[in-house]
Amino acid sequence: MTMKKNLIALALCAAAPAAFADGLLSDAPEEGHQGNIDLGYISTSGNTDTESLNGAFDWVARASENWATGIQITGVSNSSEEERDAEQYTFAWNNRYDISEKSFFYGILDYKNDYFGAYDYQAGAYLGYGHQFYKSDDGHFSLGIGLGYRINAVFIGEDEKESVIRGDLDFAHQLTDNARFTQTVSAVWGQEVDTYVSRSAISTKISENLAMKLSYLVNYNSVVPAGAEKTDRTTTVGISYSF
Repeated sequence: MTMKKNLIALALCAAAPAAFADGLLSDAPEEGHQGNIDLGYISTSGNTDTESLNGAFDWVARASENWATGIQITGVSNSSEEERDAEQYTFAWNNRYDISEKSFFYGILDYKNDYFGAYDYQAGAYLGYGHQFYKSDDGHFSLGIGLGYRINAVFIGEDEKESVIRGDLDFAHQLTDNARFTQTVSAVWGQEVDTYVSRSAISTKISENLAMKLSYLVNYNSVVPAGAEKTDRTTTVGISYSF
């Protein structure tokens, strides 16, 4: 499938309001909108001077009975001995159209810029079909599969452009009245590179709108430029404000 065809298909899905959050928009509200702002900061001094800052903005809105839409923006920066050694920014726009109580179409546009990663940036457009196995106050579980087009931009040399297959998993479970576990996984199988991204998080409410959040992110690329690592792992601890 060509990039033009994929972008047209995605545009059709996004033409009306649709649904997103971190995953397949399984927790999109029945009406209105909701969101989170996460912020974490760690600083150490003495034998080793390090500084780490991470943040995320996650917003999803219900535009009609069947459509919802949302965006997610994240940023991570880390320095050691006053030398920057990690900096990454991501953006995702997800759309979802429910065709029945448990079935839906979804579209995703995403972009990742990693100054110290395997690639300069990775950007893709995807269109897929999903099934929501269950949803309740205690959690949800959804799976999705689709087609897309992706660009893997290298720092030196020719960029990789490929048609891909994408799979998504979105799971959440209420552990206690105040603690919630979430797990999202995305897998992109391409002609040149396979990519797997897993994000696990536990949040504990402090008050009605504030929570402590611990998250663990794993990003894997099957093929990387010489000298780069295939797997990146990021652990973050911070405060999450919901609105």
